Amino acid sequence: MSKSEERPVRIGLVGAGAIMRLSHGPVITRSPDAELAAVFDRDLGRAEAIADEFGGRAFDDLEAMLDKGGVDAVVVATPNRFHGEGVIAAAAHGKHVLCEKPLALDIAESRRMVEACEAAGVVLQVGFNQRFWGQVQIAKALVDAGFIGKIHQMRSIYSEKSTAYPAATRYRYDLAQSGGATIIDLTIHRIDLARHLVGDFAGVFAELAHSEMAEAVDDNVWLLTRFAGGARGCLSGNRYSPNIGDGTDLYGTEGTIHIASETLNPFNAAPLAVYTEKSARDLPDVLREAHYPDAWWKGFDGGWITVKPPRRSPYEAQLKSFCDAIRAGRPADITGLDGLKAQEVVQAAYLSMRSGGWVDLPLAADAPFIVPTYA
Repeated sequence: MSKSEERPVRIGLVGAGAIMRLSHGPVITRSPDAELAAVFDRDLGRAEAIADEFGGRAFDDLEAMLDKGGVDAVVVATPNRFHGEGVIAAAAHGKHVLCEKPLALDIAESRRMVEACEAAGVVLQVGFNQRFWGQVQIAKALVDAGFIGKIHQMRSIYSEKSTAYPAATRYRYDLAQSGGATIIDLTIHRIDLARHLVGDFAGVFAELAHSEMAEAVDDNVWLLTRFAGGARGCLSGNRYSPNIGDGTDLYGTEGTIHIASETLNPFNAAPLAVYTEKSARDLPDVLREAHYPDAWWKGFDGGWITVKPPRRSPYEAQLKSFCDAIRAGRPADITGLDGLKAQEVVQAAYLSMRSGGWVDLPLAADAPFIVPTYA
């Protein structure tokens, strides 16, 4: 390993909002793999506030930061409609990119971003941090090993009241800037998770409504989905219920997997629970070691097994994955194409709202992007 590979990856922040203060700034500061070199925001005061807290030099000019900030890579976490501007500028300067979800507002811009990073030979990773929860990684290994058989059905909910997250602004509820309030900020996490665990989408039918919020936005989301492998799914979310709703279930021919990643509650009471009719000798170690029998001499002969992996920050694992990809010169674990595929489902959902029917996937490259209007 060369000296340049041994040193921390020098990162610049593009944007100085709440996610930088709550997550990316402190995670980079704690990481042995990275260091914060620079912070950009059009409001210099906001950039200086983040730099004062976590380190680095503040800029109010993106080109200047990319040119003079001494960065190897950037984290892009601006309002959604500016993601493309930040990613493409970084690629033009040869900087690797971790872009917060969504990758962009539509698939056309997403494709331009992917192509710009490919042409520049830089890593593009998308911030679907929920893939890095320990329970999700165990579930993925079980699915890939065929432990629960063929998956025919899945469901997932992710909801959060609009006032719960301590955001600096309410840009998420300005559809011209965000491209969506619930589907593109919350549900898109579960769109990616569903594709990660079950496979590519083949179609979507959407019902998006404005039910409660002061802003006329999608605060009540339901998606019915078809997967290329034949499974069916239901993804839902809202922005008005006071609890943070969370839970993902996978139903297979030989078992069921339940995942709760963000919160636990009486209905989602375990980070990971697996139902199987297999005997103890057929269990993988992670399940055999997690099972507590009624008595020490009794074995397992089917039922639920609860797994409680250590609760480690998915943002820390996400950053390590990003730095590892840069050092190894390999694609990211969550690529720009993954971001594009998730955005495609959002765009198809909007087209479904317009047509009132199912929309097949993948979409045509020139498929229109029209954000619904809500009363």
